[in-house]
Amino acid sequence: MKYYIKNALIPFVYLFFMAITALGILSIGDHLLWLKIILAILNLALYEVIVCAFSFKQGQDAVKVRNANDLERRQIVLTGEDRPLKLSEEYKPYKGFLIGLTVCAPLIILMLIHTVVILCGGGIGFGVAGSLLYLVVYIFFRLGVTTAATEYIVFTALAAIPVIVLSTGIAYMLGGRKVELQYKKIEENQRRIYGD
Repeated sequence: MKYYIKNALIPFVYLFFMAITALGILSIGDHLLWLKIILAILNLALYEVIVCAFSFKQGQDAVKVRNANDLERRQIVLTGEDRPLKLSEEYKPYKGFLIGLTVCAPLIILMLIHTVVILCGGGIGFGVAGSLLYLVVYIFFRLGVTTAATEYIVFTALAAIPVIVLSTGIAYMLGGRKVELQYKKIEENQRRIYGD
């Protein structure tokens, strides 16, 4: 779990910064709706670039750790010596998606609390807090909506979950795939030079 929290920290911090930018975009007058839409798209695109680049690098690093662990495993088999392995940092294709889900954990928790509070007759504070934190995606549902209608569209903040989970997961897998292809190319060159 520590691995996922550590790797979700950077996307979560940038999520906060992009939410502040989205608040600024929402403060633009409604007569410039076209400008708000363009800025919201650019804000989301910038967040996606940052998150995808970070996840891509994490995937690359994870494959390198797996290959280093494989070398250590060979040494363990040959010598019988107990050597430390970084198992939690090894590449697994699903880890990128779990990192994205960890980034979305506060939204899921806030929306669950929001649901319970609404069912008990309370206000929408937890849902609004969740939607504000994930405003980089939620802004598209908020543009041109009156304040009175906000309580009905608060759950659309959950649209951030597939956006973030897919972007981190796919970028992580692509980063890992790139390094795997590099290792295969190195192995092929070594076979060509040295034989089997």
